[in-house]
Amino acid sequence: MVEIIRIIGITEAFNYDITPLLVNFRQELALLKNRQLNYSLADAKAELSDYFSSDYEVFIALESHEVIGYAILRVFDETIWLEQIFVQKDKRRKSVASKLLNIANKRANYYGKETAFINVHPNNHKMIKFLAKNDYNVLNLLEVRKLYNNESTKTKIQVGENSFLY
Repeated sequence: MVEIIRIIGITEAFNYDITPLLVNFRQELALLKNRQLNYSLADAKAELSDYFSSDYEVFIALESHEVIGYAILRVFDETIWLEQIFVQKDKRRKSVASKLLNIANKRANYYGKETAFINVHPNNHKMIKFLAKNDYNVLNLLEVRKLYNNESTKTKIQVGENSFLY
């Protein structure tokens, strides 16, 4: 039997707990940066509480009554930034992320914008492929920083006429 996936917006008052998924998201993101992360359910609960008290919108994907994914949108100057999108590993490749991305674009349209904006880590090849499949293929911004103490890089990336350590 095919389960119907529902996407709903939630507030802090809803009794849906997405903190385990948020922990998984943070851990997977850390692995992309070759780091280990000690991130607890309490950390996730505090992070989520911050989202609810700020200019963010939180959407969840439900299969039956189980939360299988979420999207966190930041509303800034009537622009939607898709801050996080995450789907439980065993529920991936079932259009859940596409439905969450669609919500982000609908919210952007609500504010009179053509698209949501998304930050993605350069090592997140699966996400980049997913975004490209959904016509997200325009490089919009570069985020740069200084090297951390005792950090080394092995790669240089060329963007136009500029070269960056990575």
